[in-house]
Amino acid sequence: MVVYNPVSGSGRAAELATGLVERLHGRRLGPDPGELLEVRAAPSRPEDPRRWLDPLLEGIGLLVVVGGDGAVRLAAASAIRADVPLYHFPAGTENLFARDHGMRADPAVLLHAIEHGSTRRLDVFRVDGELGLLFASVGFDAEVVQDLSVRRTGSIRHLSYLPPILRQLLAWRRIRPRIHLEVDGRSLGAPRHGLGLVANSPQYALRLNPARGARPDDGQLDVLLLPARTFIGLLAWAVRCRLGRAGPGAMRPVGRGRRVTLELDRPAHLQIDGDPARGDGPRARYEVLLEPGVLPIRSPSSENHPPGEKIPGDRGNTG
Repeated sequence: MVVYNPVSGSGRAAELATGLVERLHGRRLGPDPGELLEVRAAPSRPEDPRRWLDPLLEGIGLLVVVGGDGAVRLAAASAIRADVPLYHFPAGTENLFARDHGMRADPAVLLHAIEHGSTRRLDVFRVDGELGLLFASVGFDAEVVQDLSVRRTGSIRHLSYLPPILRQLLAWRRIRPRIHLEVDGRSLGAPRHGLGLVANSPQYALRLNPARGARPDDGQLDVLLLPARTFIGLLAWAVRCRLGRAGPGAMRPVGRGRRVTLELDRPAHLQIDGDPARGDGPRARYEVLLEPGVLPIRSPSSENHPPGEKIPGDRGNTG
């Protein structure tokens, strides 16, 4: 089952999904006589996935999500309920989930994953019931995500973030919260200004990757606090993370566990996987709970799949 976000990549996701159906439907799997691959496609919908996606997964062996990380997060809840492995066919802005698991926008890689890949089970987390796969954070980045969200009118590119970043830099001293972190009921020190990050993956936007030791299948969340009182401090952290030179121990987790509480001295927004958390507005307390090993995914076997290998008889990959 191929599900695509109609607006992702300015409509590119719909084209990719159609191409997957054309190229893969009816292909024979394994040696003769083998099984025939049956592929169907459907656009995602804004309503609850229980109403439209869950029924589509009955009798399905693999869910392929064409779009960005937001589309994957939306579909993952249905994949968990149906216990159907998920594959991300990236067509968004960052595509962090696909990057983390070696998934590419290439029909050959997808076919190889179907025939020779492995099924793994990943941890997920929830914030007040809302599902997350990669990370949750409060601080400057969450305010940028919120700023962009309220002004967004369609698909986004990296340059779409520039105006929100500039606006939030100018406002940072006025809106910055002090963040107090607890992991499994244990305090991680005094409240501090900065960015509080709960990571289930090492991947982060623009390859900043502050939580480089986080893993989505180790039964733990990595918790970091990047202290910053001024916008200069924020820029310094971005440069250090991008270069991997944050200083000895600076990007190591201050805690690891399954239940994380973020308490703030003033209400602030929270982001989940690059999207604003649902809710009525900024809050002064958030609780993040891990659910270990509940999301099945289908991973390519990269060591057995040469990059760029094409499907026999295929017209080329979608790149």
